[in-house]
Amino acid sequence: MAAKIALLALVVSFLLAAAHAAHGHAEHRGFRATMIRRSNHAAINFTQAARQSHHRLSVLASRLDTASSHVNTTLGMDGDGGAYDMDFSIGTPPQKVTGLADTGSDLIWTKCGACASCAPQGSPSYYPDKSSTFSKLPCSDRLCVALKSDKLATCPTDGAECDYTYSYGLAAGDTFTQGYLASETFKLGGAAAPGVGFGCTNVSEGEYGKSSSGLVGLGRGPLSLVSQLNAGAFSYCLTSDASKASPLLFGSAASLSGSGVQSTGILTSTSSTFYTVNLERISIGSATTPGTGDGVVFDSGTTLTFLSEPAYTQAKAAVLSQTNLARAADRLGFEACFDQYSGGGDPTAAVPTMVLHFNGGADMALQVRNYFVDVGDGVACWVVQRSPSLSIIGNIMQMDFHVRYDVDNSVLSFQPADCENLQGSAASASPPLVVKFQGILLLAALHLIFRMLCSS
Repeated sequence: MAAKIALLALVVSFLLAAAHAAHGHAEHRGFRATMIRRSNHAAINFTQAARQSHHRLSVLASRLDTASSHVNTTLGMDGDGGAYDMDFSIGTPPQKVTGLADTGSDLIWTKCGACASCAPQGSPSYYPDKSSTFSKLPCSDRLCVALKSDKLATCPTDGAECDYTYSYGLAAGDTFTQGYLASETFKLGGAAAPGVGFGCTNVSEGEYGKSSSGLVGLGRGPLSLVSQLNAGAFSYCLTSDASKASPLLFGSAASLSGSGVQSTGILTSTSSTFYTVNLERISIGSATTPGTGDGVVFDSGTTLTFLSEPAYTQAKAAVLSQTNLARAADRLGFEACFDQYSGGGDPTAAVPTMVLHFNGGADMALQVRNYFVDVGDGVACWVVQRSPSLSIIGNIMQMDFHVRYDVDNSVLSFQPADCENLQGSAASASPPLVVKFQGILLLAALHLIFRMLCSS
């Protein structure tokens, strides 16, 4: 009898372990989506990019300033100045929409219905009445509770609908979106994710990009797509060819392997949303300049890169002293501009190398196109600008790197990559077969337990 009890305990332990393994596979299911730069097939409009990047910097910094009134402020939107839209579908049957892929915010939202009071007009909308899987989220839902805690949501007396107002501007009424929270099936690539909470917008104002339906929050908060997919990690690889799509990978598909992988810790004490890391120092040619001291944010929605003082002034001085091109007049906030054709030949050979050194020994060796940009009229400018507060690694500086955000373990990794040919794990590969095999084992174990109990 004792032997039967011991065997029974062993079988129960196996069942628990198998169930945990199956749960783990469900948590790390892979999804693959794509991102398209808004200025595709054309050069970035740096007049727009500079204005919008500065606006975004100001709003992002205000959220981190605990002394400011920032509870009703989220990140600034980007028009067509170099941000990236994500392609996905909502509903059953699927309806194609687009949204700004934003690592700096959490809420997912899209225009709903005709949305006559929404900007911009002409971009795709989602129609709830055409989907069999649509439902409104009540005020008791955890996502509504999260929004209410930031004073971004209100509820009617019966609590049947969670209404939100999200402001993206520093001034009241500048840029905002409002509507109600809902639940739907999202389709990313060839995979479906049911029960994703999002904002169904019926009023919006501001610059959202001509083709954008809304925004996809990829931050660390509970409302983000990353959190709701329970993906654990996500990654993207921004191609330097604006006409090509950039892969956006979630869960098991978001893996880095091979040589050149560098990793650094994400600072969890600075913000519950942003991905902030410790930039220890910068190498520019033969010079080494100090890092930011208070961290730097990796952000997909900001085009330019910003450094706070004294990191900015010292790095700029190293660039100016080691670039063998004639100086050009400052413009659009760029303070290190050069006539890239004055010396003839390849202008990239006349600029110093640039390497970012992060905590933990992670070194990001940049290509010249990551930190020098053609702003027109034969002038190239150092893509870094001065910040009065917050430091940001923008999306130009991230191009041609596979960047992975391990949310579960608070680790940011990157690796030089050919983004156009980057392959992520297929969403339907291996996990379903593994779960099926585990199901067979579970049935066999249950049959064994039944026989043991009957024979005792």
